Amino acid sequence: MSFLRWLMRLIYGLLALLCFVAGVYFAADNPDVIAPRLAGFALPEGGVGFWLIGFLLIGLLLGFVASLLPFYAERRRARGLERQLQRLERELHTVRRQVSGD
Repeated sequence: MSFLRWLMRLIYGLLALLCFVAGVYFAADNPDVIAPRLAGFALPEGGVGFWLIGFLLIGLLLGFVASLLPFYAERRRARGLERQLQRLERELHTVRRQVSGD
């Protein structure tokens, strides 16, 4: 199992390195300077590649955060169901004790 974990880390590392190199190449190949406007505010000047990669990373981060919302909602629902199950098990135990005591 340790070898597979090491191999997956190596593959992910190489993939991250490849993405980084592609991003640097993309930024260097698009040297035009622009000053984008976002919601009426002028952002600082920067290369086209820099801004595209930056907004891509921001979009990836926002997408990741948005994908966590259903996960936490289900987790909260599961905790509520666990509390309900514990309450019902205590109630069942109490009823069984009362029946056996009669």
